Amino acid sequence: MHNIFSAIFSKDKSPFVNAKAATAWCKRLQETDTQSQQLKIHAAITAFMSEGRVATLDSLQALLLIDDAVQSSYEAVCYQYIVNPRMSKDIESRLWKQITSFAADMSSVYQLFVQSEMEGSKKAELALLMPKVLARSLHYLSIQAKWHYFRFEKVPPKLWTLSHQLYRISEIEGCDSNPFPLYPSHLNEVTSCADEYIQMLMLGSLSNNNLSVRQIDWVDYWLNQWSKLIQLSRKFQEGRYHLCVNLQAAEGVQKIQAESEGEPFRYWSLHDLMRELEDVLRRLDNGATPRDLGMGKECPAPLAVELLKHLDLFWSMSIRNSVVQRSERKKVAKIADIISGLDSIITHVRADNDKNTRRGLGDDRGKGDYDEVMDMRLYGFVSTRIKEKGGYSKILENRQQDWQVWSVENESVGGYGAVVHLSENEWVRPGLLLANRLGRNENWHLGVIRRLNRLGDDEVYVGIQSLALTPIAVNLYLEKENRREQISLAANASLGVVDLPDVRSALYLPHQMDGKNVNTLILHSADYGTDKIYRVQARERVFMVRLGAVIEKGVDWVWVTVFVISQE
Repeated sequence: MHNIFSAIFSKDKSPFVNAKAATAWCKRLQETDTQSQQLKIHAAITAFMSEGRVATLDSLQALLLIDDAVQSSYEAVCYQYIVNPRMSKDIESRLWKQITSFAADMSSVYQLFVQSEMEGSKKAELALLMPKVLARSLHYLSIQAKWHYFRFEKVPPKLWTLSHQLYRISEIEGCDSNPFPLYPSHLNEVTSCADEYIQMLMLGSLSNNNLSVRQIDWVDYWLNQWSKLIQLSRKFQEGRYHLCVNLQAAEGVQKIQAESEGEPFRYWSLHDLMRELEDVLRRLDNGATPRDLGMGKECPAPLAVELLKHLDLFWSMSIRNSVVQRSERKKVAKIADIISGLDSIITHVRADNDKNTRRGLGDDRGKGDYDEVMDMRLYGFVSTRIKEKGGYSKILENRQQDWQVWSVENESVGGYGAVVHLSENEWVRPGLLLANRLGRNENWHLGVIRRLNRLGDDEVYVGIQSLALTPIAVNLYLEKENRREQISLAANASLGVVDLPDVRSALYLPHQMDGKNVNTLILHSADYGTDKIYRVQARERVFMVRLGAVIEKGVDWVWVTVFVISQE
């Protein structure tokens, strides 16, 4: 009854009068449902801003209290959206608008206090609250960006512009790294303006990775912890940093270019983040659960491992791309057959190898003898034994088509770009291995997806780097004894026609590193081990090789250097 009369006779019903008014208003607010709560807050904020009220210290303290009070219900609405991927379009649209509108309201009202000017003691008190004001503003901008990623939409440029400005203000105020809990409900989680900004930037770096809503949310949760491992620097040091952001550009993360130097830019390294990620993977492999590692209660270990491997691969590519320049591209209009999956690629490449070997050296449009390529690359000389190979059946002759057809729109020395329908290619991810051919009579070439860019609801641009034009399928037999003398040549005389136990498949790639030709294999991740010795069989040829350093790794494949020990 007292509250009713207070509401009737109050001269100012706005909850932004002071902390006392806000506390009473929030108490009444808790008695309503979540939808009504956010509608009332929206109305109060709209009235506060439209009436041109002065941003005072009392109104700021009221805003912080209201923001604290509504967090549990707001997080519940966000959770409802994230865990219901199959909700109807109407429900999805309503929740999306509710979540993003509230975040926009809160970031807008916080802006009034960022821009306010107070005098005397009030100015000093405002300065004490400013780190939290800036961090919460960045937090709400990050929520808006995240919900755009859920729909595979680009973040509106104004969000990036505003986030850059807020972070720059925190630098000027000298509070960018001041640690504190963002909300009372998260007292055990310490953040800062820099942490909120970095979290937004790093989640943006994954926005074109074709991740599901749940995967994006998990990564965002992990970045809440991992952002502490990244430090932004004003001064560029070549070889040390991998990504940058331009505080004067209306966009997020950028690759470091020759012109990416000067005051507007901030740089950071991914090495500490990658070490933490690899440590988490190792602990999960050793039996720890995601919950034990603070990765969330609802993230199953197999899904966490798969997603972590993808992040490891993608950010490793970012490190690599920081020193690799793209070749100039030219527009084309071509159709390419595309296959994915290492086993499927090996099967098709093996058929190519057999077909070209039987044609003979220089026959049929100048295609070379694959046996000779193996001689030259793996053993260092070209043998005089060039003969026709027969008896190897066309294993794909009656096989049902297992490839996709993509439209290639540009080419360069280093690769090509294609536009595909996502509904038919939901599996595309950066770091996936592909094989392509531009005609049914052409050979399969090997490549890897480097980047994705969402063009529309069902269109995505795929950037592919070419790895090899003449990959060679080989069999691997694990050599359990390192002593070469124990290997019986007679026992291996029939390797061309008999499968030995413990056989594996891989691809041989001619490759150049630092201007030198090196021997490399792409094999299944489970088959890799430092200094492992394998017997490599390419048709009748057999080589003993030792695995060397990793050049690159995918979720289920690894590309390594090999050292030839001997030929059998």
